[in-house]
This record gives sequence, structure tokens and C-alpha cells, in this order.
Amino acid sequence: MGDQERNTDVDTRSLFSEPGTRTELPGISGLGGWLILIQISLIASLLLLVVDLSQVSVIMNPADRGMFSEADLDLYYRVMNPLLWYGAISNVILLIIVIVNLVLLYMKKRQFPRMMILLYLANVLAAIGTWIMIGQTEIPGALNAFDTTPARNLTIRSILTCCIFIPYFLKSVRVKNTFVK
Repeated sequence: MGDQERNTDVDTRSLFSEPGTRTELPGISGLGGWLILIQISLIASLLLLVVDLSQVSVIMNPADRGMFSEADLDLYYRVMNPLLWYGAISNVILLIIVIVNLVLLYMKKRQFPRMMILLYLANVLAAIGTWIMIGQTEIPGALNAFDTTPARNLTIRSILTCCIFIPYFLKSVRVKNTFVK
């Protein structure tokens, strides 16, 4: 072994990467697998949020449409109007995040997994806020103002979604290989 030459022509380019770039891990990449479900959910969210926001203008001004009597209008403005404004504002914020996420998804940007985690957490916060606001709503003369069961179920669904998809975005090889730009 003493006088034999060693082959030192090793390609070391794969060991060093440019600053700010991520080297691709061995395995799968692309917008397939579970990312198909993510794409479907983002497009569905976009459509549902647009529909929700398009209906807000009808509900926000019931006096213009003659929907309620004077007594009911007073109750509406004290009780329902804050709930509707909260829903409209939270839907606008969620819509902006969904649009940004769709752009980041199809551009395969590195920020996409973090923005999806932000979207999931924003959904949980919006659901909790809705649940709290509905629970605190009081209508004079009524035993229970509103049933909070749908808001509670929405909150539980949002938390379960976080428990499933946040670890996926943090650990998935496909996610790490796909979103590298």
C-alpha cells in the first residue's frame, strides 16, 4: 500500500452548496402525494371564502332591504353586527393568506410550508374567536342566545387539521424536496 497512488478525483461540488440554497434530499419531489390534497383544499378554500364575502354585503345592511322591523334592527345592530364584522374581517385575512399560499405553492417557494402553517394557525384562531363571540352573545329575554356547537365543532376540526398537517409540512421529504426556490 505504501507507494500506490490514491484516486483523489472526487466530485466535491455536492458537499458544498450556495448560501441560501437547499440541497435536494434523496427521495420524492413534486406536487403529487399529499400535496394534491393541499392543492384541492386551497382552491376550495379560495372559492368558499369568495362566496362568503360576496354574501356579506347583503347581510350587513338589512335596513336597506327591509328585512327586519325596527325592534329587530336594534337587536341586530347590538348582537349580530359585531359577529358579522368579525367574520368578514377574518375571512378577508384568510383569503389573502390563501391567495399568497396558492402563488407560493405553484412557484414552489421555500416560504410555502411556513405560510401553510400560518394558515392552519389562523384558521384555529378565527374558529376560537368565533366560538367565544357566539358564546358571549346575549339576546334579552332569551335563555340561550345561540347554539355554540357548530363553532365548537369548527374549532375542533381546525385543531385536528393542525395536528395532521403541521407535522407533515415540517417532516415530509416531498415538501423539503419540492419547495427549494
